Amino acid sequence: MNETLIVLTYVAAIAMGLTDYFGHRISGLASEYRDKILSLSSGLLISLLFLILIPDLVSTNFSSILFLFMLIGFIIMHLAEKYIYRHVENKQKVLEDLKMIHIFGFGFDNFMVGFIIAIVFMTDPLVMIELSIPLMLQMLSSSISLDSIDIRLNDRISKILLSTLPVIGASMGLILEFEQIYANYILSFALGVLFYMVIRDVIPQRGSGSPPLFLIGTLVTIGFWILRFFL
Repeated sequence: MNETLIVLTYVAAIAMGLTDYFGHRISGLASEYRDKILSLSSGLLISLLFLILIPDLVSTNFSSILFLFMLIGFIIMHLAEKYIYRHVENKQKVLEDLKMIHIFGFGFDNFMVGFIIAIVFMTDPLVMIELSIPLMLQMLSSSISLDSIDIRLNDRISKILLSTLPVIGASMGLILEFEQIYANYILSFALGVLFYMVIRDVIPQRGSGSPPLFLIGTLVTIGFWILRFFL
């Protein structure tokens, strides 16, 4: 295993963790622009999933089972949320349990950002460089979105814990680097979870948000996607 790539993997993972940590720190200041930031971020993330993350996953080891794992990740998040709505009678308890589900989802998302960094870096460092900006914006938008549903994240320990998950994810990715098949299954499951989180928590609902910024976010990722053909 290339030692330089290992170092770069951890540098990128730490950068993502710091992005998440400072995202929580500025979320209060950015609350006025939350829907605009989320519109831009959702455009970035949706196009990132469709144009880069899913195609790259499939190209490394195409198997229909990968799509099954994506579906399972999406379904688990959906069923967990619906179960809470239908089986918890106390309204305050429902809100608390939903917060925990979404904290888990965003925490898992942070973990998988580090995991993606490790897997992609070891496969193609150039692709990782292209993904760095969209992934950083993803971390920023996730932290702002999570703070909007759970004010308890004002707790410093919670912020630090969530911010260390990219480094933990990168470590796991490096450990599984020699087991590419298993890594792909874990990654496909994570993309299903990410898909749910983007639809449920990142894309502004109903009449809120900014369609032009959503489109700009999409076009930025398309630009990265096109750039790959010339590098």
